[in-house]
Amino acid sequence: MSARSFATRRFFTQQSSPAPTRWRPQIATYATIGLCCSGYAYNFYADDQAQKKRKFWHRNFIDKNLVFTRDNYNGGRWWTMVTYSFVHTSALHLAVNMFALSSFAPISIGLIGLRSTSALWLGGSVFAMYLTMAGEDYKNKQAKSKGSSKPITVAGWPLPQSSPTDQPNMRFIGASSSLLSIVAAVACKIPQHGMYIFPLPVAVPMYGAIGGFAVFSAVAYIQDLLPFLGHTGHLGGIIFGAAYYTLALRTKRFPRG
Repeated sequence: MSARSFATRRFFTQQSSPAPTRWRPQIATYATIGLCCSGYAYNFYADDQAQKKRKFWHRNFIDKNLVFTRDNYNGGRWWTMVTYSFVHTSALHLAVNMFALSSFAPISIGLIGLRSTSALWLGGSVFAMYLTMAGEDYKNKQAKSKGSSKPITVAGWPLPQSSPTDQPNMRFIGASSSLLSIVAAVACKIPQHGMYIFPLPVAVPMYGAIGGFAVFSAVAYIQDLLPFLGHTGHLGGIIFGAAYYTLALRTKRFPRG
């Protein structure tokens, strides 16, 4: 089986990896994967204990200290703006994110350094939650101001109306925002580099892939499509990654290493 035919069967992969085969990218990548897997296992254990009505404090600890909610933010638990990126509730969600991490993190570390890649992970995670809260507040304000107004129509077809999202206990988890921040920075660094996206049989330039995903997230957010995907979080990660590359990496204001 050729390398090309194998690559097209993945969700996404690079056409040819420019990352060096040094030990540091691999150590950092698999250490992060280990943290995410540990977060998933602990969350699974907490759910199991709660369902069996044995121990509830594990579930309470995760909800109060690891998962991001508006209540946690208002309560001063600022660290949840980072810890949520290491928690997953679905094995599929974990597998997809860890596959993306193993694909892009070594390349990012090789291109821009471990410190900048870590900054992208942390910064993308935090900025994504600020953008998510801003998006929720905006939609709540718009929904309240519209009241019973007539729906907006395009060519006679009504657009779906935004519904209030004022849910302080809405939980945010997953590494998607942090990963997209890293991918966006890599795409800015090597925009023409090809990557395969399942099920497309041909490589897509990275700028087209990340740009298309950003457009999809924006449209889906505006139209209230698949809200469980956390579109503002994804957009926040992409925006932070592109901004970090433009303001810090391109101008060499942040040291590489």
